[in-house]
Amino acid sequence: MVTLSADPVARIDRLYVGGEWVSKSQDDPVYEVVSPATGEVVAVAADPTIEDAERAVAAAREAFDNGPWPTLPLAERIAVLSRFCDEFEARKEEFDKAWTTESGPTLAHAGALDAGVVMIWRSLLEQARDLRLAERREVPDGIVDVLREPIGPAVVITAWNGPGLYLAMKLVPALLAGCPVVLKMAQESQLTAALVGEMAEAAGLPKGVLSVLAASTEVSAHLVAHPSIDKVSLTGSIPAGKAVMSACAGRLANVTLELGGKSPAVILDDIPLDDVLPSLVPGFIAFNGQICAALTRVVVPRHRHDEVVAALVERLQAMTVGDPADASSDLGPLASSRQFERVMGYIETGVREGADLVLGGGRPDGLDRGWYVAPTVFANVDPGATIAQEEIFGPVLSVIPYDSLDEAVDIANGTPYGLAASVYASDEELARRVAGRIRAGAVAVNTAGVSLFAPFGGFKQSGFGREFGLEGLAEFLQYKSVKVK
Repeated sequence: MVTLSADPVARIDRLYVGGEWVSKSQDDPVYEVVSPATGEVVAVAADPTIEDAERAVAAAREAFDNGPWPTLPLAERIAVLSRFCDEFEARKEEFDKAWTTESGPTLAHAGALDAGVVMIWRSLLEQARDLRLAERREVPDGIVDVLREPIGPAVVITAWNGPGLYLAMKLVPALLAGCPVVLKMAQESQLTAALVGEMAEAAGLPKGVLSVLAASTEVSAHLVAHPSIDKVSLTGSIPAGKAVMSACAGRLANVTLELGGKSPAVILDDIPLDDVLPSLVPGFIAFNGQICAALTRVVVPRHRHDEVVAALVERLQAMTVGDPADASSDLGPLASSRQFERVMGYIETGVREGADLVLGGGRPDGLDRGWYVAPTVFANVDPGATIAQEEIFGPVLSVIPYDSLDEAVDIANGTPYGLAASVYASDEELARRVAGRIRAGAVAVNTAGVSLFAPFGGFKQSGFGREFGLEGLAEFLQYKSVKVK
């Protein structure tokens, strides 16, 4: 359980494994949760081991092979997951604060996103009420019952940048399909992981159906390669996705990958910036750009380049960077020292490769501890530059000029990624035509972001498979045909 010591560092000394709490001793490994805002340890948590992973997999396998969950009527699974959502909603404020403490989003960002989680969660459960998992068909050679059954025990791997969102996006569809799940959360997500276990327990999930492990990459690799796991769903980087595919290839396990992005915002010549910036700026800077669909490349007509750069700088300069728990802060810190070093390394690369650094590039004044980086803008960026090609996952924006519409589309499509994009134009028909030429799984016209109620996933190296809506549920189901005499 979570307790506070005199120093006030939170202590988490148990793990939720197979629907039961497993107490850990003082001799077991621990993980120190470090505040991104201060760099100080704020919690010490039991660090899941390979043995814990084995216990979780065994529980999931038993629950699938011999437990009631996979064969429960869909309406009964919906009822349990509805109670789970009730628990999340009742403790949302506590969850928001835990996420802010461990990963640094502002409370405003955490609160808004997690309010959306409840909507996504309930929407899926409502859609599923009308879902038919069995259908009898008369076909030329007789009668066939077409069934949709759960794939099997699943490992769901999530990131620190949206622990609540990934419940609605990945965990709930898996459980709704009938798959017992080992939820492998980011190692940094110790506080939110403990809350997820408590919520699941209160909701009455049956034994074996869920384990929650905020564990290391070593434990992750063990889970992904486990022969008793039939499905792996990952949100992560391209290298992580390749590692998962490699580990699953030997047994041909089913895989869904939602990987990184280098999303472009293409601004056409005819649109006033007042119609662009209100969505483009938050589409780039929300949670310091630590969002896979962040618009981190702005592709602009060359003759409007300076105008766009000046407007972006003005808006970003007006934002307040500070304590994420302070309501006056627009932006908090990056999530970890690792992220800080990564982002600073890319900024140095951008300068070295000749891009014009016109804003930011380091710590904001007065924030000498914690992992703060000021909003950073590079102008006149070459489309092939490192900062325009690789996912930085931080508040670093590249403004790239173009001379023709075809060149703009080529720039937009000119990275290994294909997750999201935006197109801005007063001529909406033209914007839609351009959107149709962009190789991305989600394209917004005259706005930013992706719908969390429609199929979401990547093209190219941004992954495959789809999440959200009934399409996300389908990722955890497989067809069976039963021919009837």
